[in-house]
Amino acid sequence: MRDSPSSGVAHATRIFPVSPLMALHIRDFRHSDATGLSQLRERAHRIGAPLAQDAGAHILVGLRDGALTGAIWLTSKGDTGTLPALLVKQSPGWQSIARELIAEACLWLVSRGAARIDLLALPDDRDFRAGLLDMDFRANAAAETMRRLVRSHNAA
Repeated sequence: MRDSPSSGVAHATRIFPVSPLMALHIRDFRHSDATGLSQLRERAHRIGAPLAQDAGAHILVGLRDGALTGAIWLTSKGDTGTLPALLVKQSPGWQSIARELIAEACLWLVSRGAARIDLLALPDDRDFRAGLLDMDFRANAAAETMRRLVRSHNAA
């Protein structure tokens, strides 16, 4: 957070730099995204296994210049949020798009009470995995998952 000198109001700043390419717009999945999501499933970097649309998972999508470039599935149970799957269009900047989607998904889950967030797959790409470690995820190679513990913001 940073304080605005003129208003005294705190404003959130992006934790992760935006790519020099056009900014990624992240929003909730809409039924009108179904065709783009089907196309993305066919040719995307895939981490985890996407759930069926009727499985009760929340889906966030990333759009660049109006085109669907990524999607992330989220579920929440108690104080644990899970990221069962992530799809990102194959492109030179796919890792940046994936990290932005994961960061937004983490914010969504934390705002709903998640104290830990589990990515239900261990990415094969070493550079991408290193980026997740920078985002405070820790690998559990035996379980082939990654977990991020959320720091408490209590005033106590």
